[in-house]
Amino acid sequence: MTATATASGELVTTARGPGLRARARRGRLGIAAVVLLGGLVAMLVIGARPGDYVRLSTENSTPTGTRALAQILRAHGVDVRQVDRLARSAVRDPDATTVVIANASLLTGGQVRSLLDYPGDLVLLGESGDALAALGIDATEEPVLLPETVPAGCDDPDALAAGTARVDVLGLAAAGDGGELCFTQRSGLAALARVDDGTRTVTAIASAELLTNARLDAAGHAALATRALGRHPDAVWYVADGLDPSLLTWAGAGGDGDLPTEVEATPDFLPPGTGTALYALALAVLLAAFWRARRFGALVREPLPVEVRASEATRGRARLYRRARATGRSAASLRAAAALRMGRRIGVGRSDGRDALVTAVARASGRPEPDVDRLLYGPPPADDAALLTLISELDALESEVHRP
Repeated sequence: MTATATASGELVTTARGPGLRARARRGRLGIAAVVLLGGLVAMLVIGARPGDYVRLSTENSTPTGTRALAQILRAHGVDVRQVDRLARSAVRDPDATTVVIANASLLTGGQVRSLLDYPGDLVLLGESGDALAALGIDATEEPVLLPETVPAGCDDPDALAAGTARVDVLGLAAAGDGGELCFTQRSGLAALARVDDGTRTVTAIASAELLTNARLDAAGHAALATRALGRHPDAVWYVADGLDPSLLTWAGAGGDGDLPTEVEATPDFLPPGTGTALYALALAVLLAAFWRARRFGALVREPLPVEVRASEATRGRARLYRRARATGRSAASLRAAAALRMGRRIGVGRSDGRDALVTAVARASGRPEPDVDRLLYGPPPADDAALLTLISELDALESEVHRP
C-alpha cells in the first residue's frame, strides 16, 4: 500500500502490485518453456554448424583437428577417406593403402587382433595403449612434463627428412628392442616409433599434436606427416570412440578375395548406434527424474517447540492404524487404555496382574468375569466392524465401573 496526498490535503492509498519475485513464482511454467525453447534453438544452431570437433578428425578445422593434413595429403595425390566405423574401411588393396588409427587405446581386443592380421601399413596416432605391444612396438607411453623440439636422432628416412619435431603431451619410452624411436628428448621420451617386419610398416606417433592444425606448420611436422601417412596412394582414417565393436575389413580377410560385409565384421548382436541410443536414453531418464523430482518451496519459520493438540495426535494415529489395517494393534491400545483408567478408578495397580483386574472390574460393574476377560484380553477383531463393536462395548463397560 502507498499513500499520496491530494490538493485538499486528504491521503489516498493505492494498492501496490505484486513484486518481481511473486510474478516470477506465478509464471514458473512460462519461464521453463522459454528456457526449453532457447535450449532447443541453441542445439539446432550448434547442430547446423558444418564440420565436427572430434580430436584428430580430418573433418575438424579447429586447432585440435587434422583437416589441414588431409588437404595436404590430397594435394599430393593421396586419397584420404575417413570412416566412422572400422568395418567400413573396406580396403581393396592393402599393399596400396595406409590405415590410420587415432586414439587406438579405445580399440577393443577384437579390433586390435584385426589390425594384427592386416597385411598393409598401419599408423597409430595419439595414445595407443595395449595396441603398441600387440603390433610389435616395445615401448610404453608416458606423459611429457617438459615439451621440447628435438632432431630426429635415428636412421628412419622420414624422420631425417623432417629434421626436427616437438615432443609434447605424450611420449614413448623404450621397453625392449622392438621398434626404432625417433625424436627422443633428454628425458628419454620419443615422439615416434616404427617397426618394419619386411611385409609392412607399423608407425606410432604418440605426440599426435604435431599433426594437428595448430602445430602442422611448426618444425618439420608437415614433412614428417606427409611422408609417414602418404607412403601409398590411399589412406583410410579412423578415429576410435569406444562404442564401435566392428573389425577392420579388407579384401581377402575372410579367406577369399571378397570384401567382408559390415554385418560380418561386427561381432555383436546389437545394431549400429546402440551405444549412442543408450546414452540418449540415460540422458532422457535424468531429465525426467529432474523434472518429476520433489521441489521444495521457500523456508517457513515455525516457533519451537511445536504444540500439537491431543485430539490431532489421536486422529492422526488412528488414520495411520486404519491405513495399515492394524485392527489388532488398535484394539490392544484401546484395551490397555481402558484397563488403565478402570484400574485407577477401583484401585488396582499395574503390577496386580490380569486375574486381579478382571475380578475387580467384574465386581465393580456387576458383569460376569468371562465377559470382562473377553473385552479386556480377548482375541483381536477381524475387521473394522468388529473393532467398532469392541469400542462400544469397552465404553459401556467403563461407564459401568464405579469406585467401590
